[in-house]
Amino acid sequence: MEAVNACIRAMQRDPAEGRRILSGVTSWNGGAHSTTIVRNFAIAADEPGAMGGTNRGPSPMELVLSALAACITISIAYSAAEDEVEVYSIDIDVEGDLDLRRFFEVSGDRRPGFEEVRVTVWMDADAPRERLEDIVNRGYRRSPVVDSLEGRVPVRVSLAREDAEKS
Repeated sequence: MEAVNACIRAMQRDPAEGRRILSGVTSWNGGAHSTTIVRNFAIAADEPGAMGGTNRGPSPMELVLSALAACITISIAYSAAEDEVEVYSIDIDVEGDLDLRRFFEVSGDRRPGFEEVRVTVWMDADAPRERLEDIVNRGYRRSPVVDSLEGRVPVRVSLAREDAEKS
């Protein structure tokens, strides 16, 4: 938590310290398979064979669920540390209901995204249940991924010019 606390102090001194631009570059590998490079990490994405993929990685929607669970886990851990609650384990089960008819343009009256996502937190910590519920709720509320999913963040897509250099 020392690094986190130093980051918090820097943001308190200068709000600009809290602003970040996160980025990645994705390359198509054929079929439904792609690889995204984020910092020094390669993240594969693919679809299962039944969906026309080759099963060389989780689907993009599975990656969304993974990002959600990871972010909530971190937020819960930070909330517990701020409350000086010793945590022994945090496990999260996450599942989402997805109707693929819109994605495959079988039905235009459906959204292509999740209809509902359910998150179950399993937490072993040195605190009573009521306190853990508060920590979990604070972790949920402060999660940037939760906010991005629930807040319907604007996404702007543009096609780069062919004669522009690729970075």
